[in-house]
Amino acid sequence: MRKFKRSGDVVMQVKRAFELFELVEKKTSKDYKPIICLNMRKFRKEKYMEFKAKHKDDENPYSVDNISALLGISKVHYKRLENVNDKCKYINLDKLIILSIIYDKSLDEFLKK
Repeated sequence: MRKFKRSGDVVMQVKRAFELFELVEKKTSKDYKPIICLNMRKFRKEKYMEFKAKHKDDENPYSVDNISALLGISKVHYKRLENVNDKCKYINLDKLIILSIIYDKSLDEFLKK
């Protein structure tokens, strides 16, 4: 008990943790989610158009059906992830990494406006 009262470190650690939580809360906005949605759609459409221009008669691997299958989710779920107006915009990091490989984009590019 004495160590707790004597040591300001414990109180300071709590204070630092609280300040850290405040900092994260201030710096982390929900604004990145719509940006990721827009970029997912943009990158898929770019790849889709590139492929269609070169391979007019072949099935396009960048269709929503194919991308959702690669991610192991339904077509409806993937379309919701690309939809900025949908409330469920939570793509996990594993799936975002897979998309970065498929679309040949860095993870940073998914966050750029």
